[in-house]
Amino acid sequence: MFKPAKMSRIRLIIDRTYYEPALSALHDLGVMQVEQVPEDVFMLLGSHAIKYGEVSTYAQRFRSLEGMMHQKESKKRYLFESLSDLFSKADSIKIADRVSAISRDIEALSSKLKGLNDNLSTIRMIGHFDKDLSILNSSMTMSFLAYGQKLDEFLENAEKNVDCIISRGKNSAIISISKQDQNKFGKFSESYKIKLEVLPEFKGSVAEERSRLNAEIKKLEMRKSSLNDELDAISNEYYGIVSAIREQLDLETEKLDITSRLGISKFVITIDGWVPASNMKGLEKDLANVTKEHYILYTVETKSLPPTKFDNPLKTRLYEFFIRFYSLPRSDEIDPTVMFAFIFPIFFGLMVGDAGYGIVMLLGALWLIRRMKHPPKKSLIPKPISRFIGTIISPNGMVTIAKAIIPGSIIAIVLGIAFNEYFGFQLPYTALFNVEVNLSKLLVISGWIGVAMVASGFILGFFNRMAAGQKKKAFGRLGWLSAAIGIVIFGLAVLHRSQLGFSNIPVALSYVLIAGGIISVLAFEGFESLMEIPSLVSHILSYTRLVGILLASVILAGVIDFVFIRGWAHGPLLGIVGTLILIIGQLFTFVIAIFEPGIQGARLIYVEFFSKFYTGNGNEFRPFSSRRKRTLSRFEIGE
Repeated sequence: MFKPAKMSRIRLIIDRTYYEPALSALHDLGVMQVEQVPEDVFMLLGSHAIKYGEVSTYAQRFRSLEGMMHQKESKKRYLFESLSDLFSKADSIKIADRVSAISRDIEALSSKLKGLNDNLSTIRMIGHFDKDLSILNSSMTMSFLAYGQKLDEFLENAEKNVDCIISRGKNSAIISISKQDQNKFGKFSESYKIKLEVLPEFKGSVAEERSRLNAEIKKLEMRKSSLNDELDAISNEYYGIVSAIREQLDLETEKLDITSRLGISKFVITIDGWVPASNMKGLEKDLANVTKEHYILYTVETKSLPPTKFDNPLKTRLYEFFIRFYSLPRSDEIDPTVMFAFIFPIFFGLMVGDAGYGIVMLLGALWLIRRMKHPPKKSLIPKPISRFIGTIISPNGMVTIAKAIIPGSIIAIVLGIAFNEYFGFQLPYTALFNVEVNLSKLLVISGWIGVAMVASGFILGFFNRMAAGQKKKAFGRLGWLSAAIGIVIFGLAVLHRSQLGFSNIPVALSYVLIAGGIISVLAFEGFESLMEIPSLVSHILSYTRLVGILLASVILAGVIDFVFIRGWAHGPLLGIVGTLILIIGQLFTFVIAIFEPGIQGARLIYVEFFSKFYTGNGNEFRPFSSRRKRTLSRFEIGE
């Protein structure tokens, strides 16, 4: 639980006859991170690559086919027993030519319809023209539709500078010019922010052309609708299997992509990689089944650091998000996920310290989780805001943060009841612990929290370094622990105005601890590390921000409530103003109550705690596997 999953570096030697089912088993089990086979193994086996040109050809064909079809939801999933079975089912799909033809026809019709609709829009804009439209364009003349800002000014100057005929409408105009004046008219128009469109060659009156265009559009839309109905019928019948074949072909392509890492001879395949120790028995059992015992598996001695795979209890796994955000743990060090899952909600709830805000946060988190899992067809949130939020964090990330806030909001509710704080108001009962009255006690408590966090960080650092075989660095952590305890004892003596001489045994002990700690740090970590002594004191004192943020929230909410109450005491007008201040102020305070405890709580853990023992920069375990949606896996561990 406090360490990443234990990994084993293994080597598989498989009879080449069983290469395809064995690789499929590894892929579907998803328990092995495939690594490059060492060069000496390559030299021993020679070069006998496996070629599957058919896979890429089929994959490309079915990606194209799926892209042309209408997407259809289907709960049915398909199983493909082997590559030959996959190719056989792919060959049985005889719709590619018809789907391609329909797709081409729909695309051509869409292009024609766009042109006709553009012409219809133009006809609507020249509805004022009461003559035969064919006169607008001839072998000698051409006409433009003009519209936009400062149209009147443009038309007035056009008549003065260019030989033209203008037919004015309400918001647009038709300008007819001689084709030989086209360049002159173009240069004149450049100085105006006006929109000009060359009029197509229409015939008949505006009404006749409109009627013709509408009839043509209706005809083409009926044809397009008929083709879409045919494509929809084909998609209803075949989309599920086509999508499944495409997915399986993509999976087969991924299998081929790793062949460059394998050792391949005429008779055997060699695969190296990392496997979680807990999955070894299941892996061996399934390999024995698919290869009929024609394989050898053994562990390989290596100095390489294994990849990291989290191994946390289910209820704390959502906090792995925050650990990844900071840095992935190395496989040989402590995984702090469970510690973060325990400490962060307490810090968050303490800094909020208000039952009202806690209830709103709890309900808001539950609503957000439900909304992300069941999104509405139409959102009331403006699209620009939704897109902006989406660029910052993914929907899954929002759900994770919402779930992480729930324990903290519950603690905030409990502490808010104890503090008698409800949006800054107090209910008619005596608080178990008044924040403002007992401020000095809270500061002392936060100080001791700081001492406990920093000290436990150094203790964890000692065990972490020892487990990694870094004994010098491990004893350096004990040196820092000694110095920290000595500084705390000395600080308490100063606060209590005790004698600072050697006759005071606790103070004398603090001198010994500080001196011994500094000597140990010098001996095991070097002179440069002494630069961190000031940060040691600041890290302990940083935990007083737990109380500082709580107090700021309580005082700010109290001031806003005071203005609201006093406003109504001085009359309705000031009461209304006070109410507005209450609403805006409480919203502002609520936003602070969410972000400040979240940011500062995480910071206290990341900076003041993790820095004492945590290295990070681990390499994530990436098993050879893929997510399936339309297809079924042939193998599961333990079957």
